Amino acid sequence: MFRVKKEIAYKVADDVVTLSVIIGQAQLGRSVVKLEGEEIKRGINMRRAEIAVGGELTGKALTIKSVVTDVNDKTNRLSVHYELDGGPEPLVEDVSTIVEQEGDSAIFRMTITFE
Repeated sequence: MFRVKKEIAYKVADDVVTLSVIIGQAQLGRSVVKLEGEEIKRGINMRRAEIAVGGELTGKALTIKSVVTDVNDKTNRLSVHYELDGGPEPLVEDVSTIVEQEGDSAIFRMTITFE
């Protein structure tokens, strides 16, 4: 199984921080979101899920684990699109990999540390 890992810092404000996690390329996947090790969200495609007010997040880490499987016979590319909003600037990250065969899977791990 392929593994893709990325770590990012995100500056927060006093607004509500929201997270979107979208599986791309018409592939199949699910994600689990943890704040400081405690599960707070789980699902297929999350859109603008509320995490917390920015000030409550400073110094904490958010981890997102997505398992994506190649089910689209037109491509072996797997990708996850992340959007975080609620800071001075939105964060948009696209992470991808290419698997060798149809049906292969990859684990994507994103860690966001709030500043």
